[in-house]
Amino acid sequence: MSDEVPFARRRSELIERAVATLSSDARFLAGWVEGSLADGSADAFSDIDLHLCVAEKAWDEVWNNRFGVIETVGPILASLDIMGVFGVGCLMAGPVKLDVFFERESGLASMPRIAVKRLWGAPEVFERLKIGEGLGDAAIRHALQLNVLGLMQGATWPVRILARGQIETWLYGEVLLVETAIVPLLLLENDRRAFHRNMFTRAKLLPAAQRDECAKLVDRIVTAVRNGDRIAMRDVHLEIFRRLCGLAGAAFEKYGLEFPRRVEEEMLAFYKREWPIVIGHDSDGKHR
Repeated sequence: MSDEVPFARRRSELIERAVATLSSDARFLAGWVEGSLADGSADAFSDIDLHLCVAEKAWDEVWNNRFGVIETVGPILASLDIMGVFGVGCLMAGPVKLDVFFERESGLASMPRIAVKRLWGAPEVFERLKIGEGLGDAAIRHALQLNVLGLMQGATWPVRILARGQIETWLYGEVLLVETAIVPLLLLENDRRAFHRNMFTRAKLLPAAQRDECAKLVDRIVTAVRNGDRIAMRDVHLEIFRRLCGLAGAAFEKYGLEFPRRVEEEMLAFYKREWPIVIGHDSDGKHR
């Protein structure tokens, strides 16, 4: 990471302000970062996942004034409570992306953490953290079902969107299919955290050959749209869908799940049979 990049420099400065301001506040027993800044996968454009250990007796005061606490570090441009946790997602002045997670002193040992980078706090606080524990199979199974079956139940959308003439939407959706399905399934072969990593950083964690495979798929998508070639659009989607089913089938088997093989057969036949080659296009699918 290089602080010569403006985003990285502003991020470093904000972390320094957070340490200087909050480490001297007795309500905050410790502070640390998690996510990519802790596990070594960060780059110059990674955001900040700041965790604050709050003294039990100060919890209500701190949480009820959470936005005021954050603004002691810098002005908030926009913010929103993060659903399901005691956290706030913020866009800070600069701009800098900052997520702040408030943790009760009494609950530090209640959840496993992949990696932690200490900013301040006594060693005994960090000794209570469950650090370095990987995801269990149940969490991976849940992520697989949620992501893969979610895509499968919506598998008719490429035909429907293209038939409506929404070319830009089709382009966006097809690239997203590579980024949110092919990439994490490839990564899952060697990284149990694949579906739990930031979707914007997963591709760079792939081996070079797999990154190249995904980049070529995206290039084919873009080229087909640029040329108005509906046959090429169909063919690249068929390849993506076959690859998705192959990777998903192997992952489902590895983690004790049953992949719905019938969906692959029926959807491939559907794409070949009903792909929208619209009026005004030649039989080769190209717009004239």
